Amino acid sequence: MTRAYLGTLAHLRRDPFQYPGALEIIERGALWVDERGRIVAFGDAGRIRRQLPPDAEIVDFGRAWLLPGLVDAHLHFPQYHVVAAANRGLLSWLRDSVYPAELAFRDPRYAAGVADALVSRLLRSGVTTAVMFGSQFPEATEALFEAARRRGLRLIAGITLMDRDGPEPLRTDPETAWRIAERLVQRYGDDPRLRYALTPRFALSCSPELLRMCGEFRRRYPQVYLQTHINETREEIAAVLRAFPDALHYLDVYDRFGLLGRRTLLAHNIHPQGSEMRALAESGSSVCHCPSSNLFLGSGLFPLRRHVQHGVPLAVGTDVGAGLHFWVWEELSECHKIQRLQGEAPTVAQLLHLVTLGAAQALALEAEIGNFAPGKAADFWVLDVAGDPYLDQRLRRCQSLEDQLFVLMHLARPDQCRAVFAAGRPCAGEAVES
Repeated sequence: MTRAYLGTLAHLRRDPFQYPGALEIIERGALWVDERGRIVAFGDAGRIRRQLPPDAEIVDFGRAWLLPGLVDAHLHFPQYHVVAAANRGLLSWLRDSVYPAELAFRDPRYAAGVADALVSRLLRSGVTTAVMFGSQFPEATEALFEAARRRGLRLIAGITLMDRDGPEPLRTDPETAWRIAERLVQRYGDDPRLRYALTPRFALSCSPELLRMCGEFRRRYPQVYLQTHINETREEIAAVLRAFPDALHYLDVYDRFGLLGRRTLLAHNIHPQGSEMRALAESGSSVCHCPSSNLFLGSGLFPLRRHVQHGVPLAVGTDVGAGLHFWVWEELSECHKIQRLQGEAPTVAQLLHLVTLGAAQALALEAEIGNFAPGKAADFWVLDVAGDPYLDQRLRRCQSLEDQLFVLMHLARPDQCRAVFAAGRPCAGEAVES
């Protein structure tokens, strides 16, 4: 059935880092969605209602905000129960907390329970697209894909690949990794909301043979994504250059094996060299900023301006379990703070871009999601703060709707996500914690 959803619409028409005025807010707006879950039109509620067919259903959310579905572009499925583990930095945290937690995913029932809980938690907080590191155990990663398919989450994921510097049960040889990836690509290739991502953990955990396999697989199956980490901490960078002494820099390790390109997403990139930034931009690869994770591990302050100046596509991720939030919307507040520490002041439009249209562009999905353009999938969520006396008063004191949206980025809570729609269908359900 054709439906129109009423509320305060907010989205981006284009990249606000390049075009001031890209943010569009319609206070009494309507989003018209057809029976296929595609956006037909959006705009003033009165105008849209006059265009609707007689049998269209009207869903009125009152003063609530209707926003494009959020994109969490980097998190770790098998680190669901690692959040807030004490640490002395990235490498020791991996050894002491992460690897033991990831070993638990050998148990298929445990893995399936975590998959359902994580997917449900993401959807209930407005996330309709997620990019995840899966488990090293294939059955666990299949459970993640199945949970996403059941509930409607758009998912890009793959088994986490490593063949050195970790417990033996977590290591995968290149031949086995190829077979698993090929099987999962074929199994989920017909589902438009599921995509496989080659997922080498990071250069330190991968032999040249494993990285070479990733490059060869990518050439054989160009539709797959590739996700990994880069330049997260200075300790890590030094270790990578010792492990790959012929590399010009960290990015060069991945480049030599053919891992860069339009569907490559690199997490962190806090400490890039100038030559890396130029090569990154030329490759068409994207970067995911993970604010709370960077603060929690003491990794450093992300150079947002440098990435924008070089034209590198950007997204934001929670990076669970180093990140402390399951709600990527909350990461925007952390992103703002990190930039203020560097003398920058991103606008509300620029912040929104990082979890909607900009993230879609970073994932080569801008034709499908990211804003309310007609023809795109109706992935959106409803933020409703009615019933919160403080926020009600605080918003009344804002000078504009744009100011209100900025306040909501800092003060709204996940439980104020009233509804979530994927391809026009309600998709948020109750989670059973494992």
